[in-house]
Amino acid sequence: MEDLDQTQLAEIENWANYLKFQWTWAFKHFVSCEHDLIALFTGNQAMKTASCAYQYVLRILGRHPVPKKNVLYFECDQGHMFSPATLPRDWICPECNGELKMHERGSRVFRFASEVLPGEKGSVGDAGLSAEVKNSVYPEFKKWLPPHFLRADITYRNMAMRIADPNSGKIFCGKEYKGDDILVELVAYSQSVQSTAGKQRLSVWEDEEPPFDFHEEQLPRLMSEDGDLLLSLTAANRISWTYDELFERAQVYIRTKAMCDILRTKDYEPKQIEYTDSPYSIAVIQAASDDNPTLTLEAIEKKMSAYDDPDVIMTRRYGIHKQIKGRIFKSFDYKIHVIDEDEYLPYGILHNWVHARGIDYHPQTPWACGIISLSPEDEAFIWYDYNPSPEKLVTKDICLNFATMGKDYKFILNLVDPLAAGIKKDKITVLDDINREFYTLKKEGIGTGGYWQTWDTKGEKGRDEIKKRLMNSVKVGRPFNNRTTEHGKTIFLPTIWIVDSCKTAAKHMRMWRWEEFVAEKDRIQRGEKNKPQEKWSHFNMVFEAIFKHPAFKPRREKAVGRPRPHTRRFQGRR
Repeated sequence: MEDLDQTQLAEIENWANYLKFQWTWAFKHFVSCEHDLIALFTGNQAMKTASCAYQYVLRILGRHPVPKKNVLYFECDQGHMFSPATLPRDWICPECNGELKMHERGSRVFRFASEVLPGEKGSVGDAGLSAEVKNSVYPEFKKWLPPHFLRADITYRNMAMRIADPNSGKIFCGKEYKGDDILVELVAYSQSVQSTAGKQRLSVWEDEEPPFDFHEEQLPRLMSEDGDLLLSLTAANRISWTYDELFERAQVYIRTKAMCDILRTKDYEPKQIEYTDSPYSIAVIQAASDDNPTLTLEAIEKKMSAYDDPDVIMTRRYGIHKQIKGRIFKSFDYKIHVIDEDEYLPYGILHNWVHARGIDYHPQTPWACGIISLSPEDEAFIWYDYNPSPEKLVTKDICLNFATMGKDYKFILNLVDPLAAGIKKDKITVLDDINREFYTLKKEGIGTGGYWQTWDTKGEKGRDEIKKRLMNSVKVGRPFNNRTTEHGKTIFLPTIWIVDSCKTAAKHMRMWRWEEFVAEKDRIQRGEKNKPQEKWSHFNMVFEAIFKHPAFKPRREKAVGRPRPHTRRFQGRR
């Protein structure tokens, strides 16, 4: 060290933090993931923020293990890709002997999103939550980035860092590479969705759970560059849609040994790397506080001793959450409530069951048209959903399609949103149009007609009925298994099932949530809104209205029809 001059010492200092990063088992698998979306569900201090920040430094330097995630990478005509660190010296692809060329980037911008911008105060209330919510992305990224590459830092007016391309000036494929500066922009969830729209991004990093609308807006920003999205969170108080949309739809789960140990049960042996049949390019990383190499077990135990609730400890230490916050139908489970129509209803819905249908009408939003039937044993089956856009189809066409879907079933109820009775067109309401069209179609031999009337908008009886039926379905496990004995008397538990062709109705039931404030501090100061979101409500409103109506109840006589699956009892002819 004594023989080094000041320039060499400064160079070592620039790279000091970068070289101190410890590559753990979880991080190695994290940076090797080629998935479009990677979600880190971890405990507190499990290195999720450090891991995300450091891998962006690798991308800037051209040292990321997945070539296309680097700002600069090379490819041949056959699609084989190489980073600057792995580029063959002769610039010939070793896989196909094709000539390698530099990929021309259309964007050189990374987006880091969090609840607040640097300098803003975090949420108030729970001390642990406040420490998590304030912006930790910016200082963490600066910690690992060699400082001599930073050309311009953020300012009060400009929340973007300008970084010199480390590879600019080097010779690649026989040419000098002249790379423009790389931008890292910082945005907050409290900003309007439109304010964060615009140009394409190489990658987006969402720290802690963002509002769903904000998340949706990021996805189109990644299209032209085939970019990826990272989401890092500790499942504390705000987890809602991420569990359904990301965790349950993962294509692969990557778990540390500590996570496998805590997840292991008598009936379940977790794997450190577990693949599913999901079609979505989503990877989930699960890590615990115990996996942080800079923490001791004693320090972790001391920190966790402050919490007396076991569920809180599971969340804080392992990122495991017991409750899905915000969902209205929390019991709904795709694996249970969505059934294989061919397996359980091979002959279709029997005609002598009780049938009902409804329309949630809106002038511009797609209509939600649903059909539900009730068996004599009080099992409800949602078996048709139709989601037409009034901007693409007129009322006549929608009625024709919906009447055709109803086949020759006779419907005891035909209910429509009261909004249809209030919108007048030449002194004729949309409800008048619907009734006229169904009457005309019946005369032409299409459908069975039926008189449409507006539904009751008061009370939550229908919603409570759906909740009860969902819970009962979980108890019985499958359709046609709801017979039980209570006080010596045989009863049938009311259940509800959705056939697998009704994908939109199922998604609405899973995604419907209570409204939330964008900022956690607003929730703490003003309490919960206790108002359902309008988005994802439409099919649920249809079935709530039907269950609320007193006429929708099962016929207690035995069904007349073909044998029912999973039973040897013959039910007669249809």
